[in-house]
Amino acid sequence: MRLLSICAAVAIGEGKGEYEFVCHTKSLYLPRACGTTLKVKQAFGKGGRGVLDYAIQVKKANDFDRCIAVLDTDTDWDDRQRKRARLADILVVESTPCLEAWLLQIHEVGGVRSSTGHKEEFERRFGAPAHDAGVYGRHFPRAVLDAARHRVGPLRELLASLNVP
Repeated sequence: MRLLSICAAVAIGEGKGEYEFVCHTKSLYLPRACGTTLKVKQAFGKGGRGVLDYAIQVKKANDFDRCIAVLDTDTDWDDRQRKRARLADILVVESTPCLEAWLLQIHEVGGVRSSTGHKEEFERRFGAPAHDAGVYGRHFPRAVLDAARHRVGPLRELLASLNVP
């Protein structure tokens, strides 16, 4: 009889958009008995430093094998925070400048924009903001994510952190 190696992980999204996207990713890539269990939490904003503070708190209070933070780099995020994350053994998936930027990249929509510009373009293209859970099922099926994972760094990092082959 072969025993599965189980990895218990927690992923903390900066806001509702990150939370919804990670939940969607979990539903696509982590079926029951796959070897990885994932608890998804939300930090309710607070910028990169606030998300990291919350991730450190969650990691200390629980017995997770892996702690992942999905956060925007546009507020309170710099090399000092990256060092804190490394020292605390928190895996960070950086959204530069925001989640909507790499969600647009998944659909090969490029362009240099502010965070606000990315959010506006995302809503224009997909008819809803990134925190609307329904947008992921309609526009981000597994086939689209699989096709984009090798060219979109944050997606590749998220999937790797979840042990998705």
